[in-house]
Amino acid sequence: MRKSICLFNLIGLVAAGAFAASGDQEALTRARQLQVEFREGNMQVVGPLVKGLESAVAKSSGNADLWEALGHAYMSQQGSMYQSPDPAALIAVGERARDAYARGLALDPKNAMLLVSHGMAGMTIASFKQDGPGLMASVEEMNAAVRQAPKSTRVRLTRGFTIIHLPVGMRDSAAVTEDLKFVLEVAPGGRPEDVLHVLLGDVYAETGALDEARREYSQVSGASRFAAEQAKLRMEALKTGGIPAESINLVRAGTGTRCAMCHAPGTDEPRTE
Repeated sequence: MRKSICLFNLIGLVAAGAFAASGDQEALTRARQLQVEFREGNMQVVGPLVKGLESAVAKSSGNADLWEALGHAYMSQQGSMYQSPDPAALIAVGERARDAYARGLALDPKNAMLLVSHGMAGMTIASFKQDGPGLMASVEEMNAAVRQAPKSTRVRLTRGFTIIHLPVGMRDSAAVTEDLKFVLEVAPGGRPEDVLHVLLGDVYAETGALDEARREYSQVSGASRFAAEQAKLRMEALKTGGIPAESINLVRAGTGTRCAMCHAPGTDEPRTE
């Protein structure tokens, strides 16, 4: 009888585990869908995105993937707040993101994506707090993640799209260049590749490598109308001087937690002329 009870309990635990795993997967799938909607410009999904994942980790706190997704959700929430920036609120959301990534890392210490994301969140916090040592420590976390997983597109993209926002004098431009080149090698072509060429060209232009900048701009195919417009403006600007900072910042505004280069509606329909 006791053996039967033990077997029944074991079956119950296995079933409960399978149900939890199914619920976790549903939460992750829903989060991915909402993230795509957010990156398409739908700000209204941020609340449900965050609440859904907070509920999921409360039920399944041992799932590192859920903690990673929650960290990404908080970073998206932070990205939605820049239109009316409140530094204290931005810091608070960044800290929640960093804490979520830390919980994931505690469960999966060798996860390079969690490590680079932890560094990304830390850099945003340090930037708002004007914490130089904290910023450098966060950048080093991202560097460590790339050393750990040098062939991971997600890790490279996260580091590159994060540190590209640092001032040229503080930024490791060689690392940004390396990351953008790596991602270009695996980019599916079309709009993403066009935007990447502009981003890489801008890094070259900022560091005085003007021939390399022109080479990147000239490779924009026109699949992204926005990128084509920006490349044309840059080629003209280089004839008379430098590229205006506001033009560079306009393209970079689409990176990081608001990366929309593959999804943004409006100005990026394929060219028809």
